[in-house]
Amino acid sequence: MSLLKTIDPNPSFEPKHRTAEPDRLIAGSPAFKTWLQDTAKEGRVNTGVFEATPGETHSIKGETFEFTSMV
Repeated sequence: MSLLKTIDPNPSFEPKHRTAEPDRLIAGSPAFKTWLQDTAKEGRVNTGVFEATPGETHSIKGETFEFTSMV
């Protein structure tokens, strides 16, 4: 079983839209779009495409690792 997942970098479906939680906001007013492509049983994102406008927020990752490719 491979842990590698193939994702579509240009998904054709509508993303989930959200803004930064007030308690995590540092600067600006970033808005986020997320295209989920593979989710864990708990409903948390495993793979997908993420887009954000400029701003700063506190990241809460805990035991989670994140790989990001900037385009």
